[in-house]
Amino acid sequence: MARSVRRKPGGRSGGPGDTPLRATSMWRVDQVFLSHRGGRIEIVASLVNDDGGLRNLSMVAPTGDPKAAVEHAARFVAGKGNVYRAWGARIRWAKQQAVNQQDNLVRDLQLEEAFLDAFEETLQEIRDRQR
Repeated sequence: MARSVRRKPGGRSGGPGDTPLRATSMWRVDQVFLSHRGGRIEIVASLVNDDGGLRNLSMVAPTGDPKAAVEHAARFVAGKGNVYRAWGARIRWAKQQAVNQQDNLVRDLQLEEAFLDAFEETLQEIRDRQR
């Protein structure tokens, strides 16, 4: 008699970072952290869901330009599915990139606007394709 083996959601490792964004939860972008990794920028998008859950999505943008990097991240996050909102998302440089303690608190409003614009544009493209 063959035994059925149940796999954890997310595939091989089953780690929390590998689980897909569930269709039963709607997520919103809360914060985006940027840090330099060589000539590129690493982005970590912190998502929260309606039930208070937290999920981080990390990616490395193929550029060192902060504006192009956040636009790349916005398209990536919006394309994941079940992420319905980015309005109000705060964008900050990671602590190791901050020159002093005050830099940890400074938000980059221009990058926030670029992120939101790219996010909304991508969501609209996805909705148009689904019609």
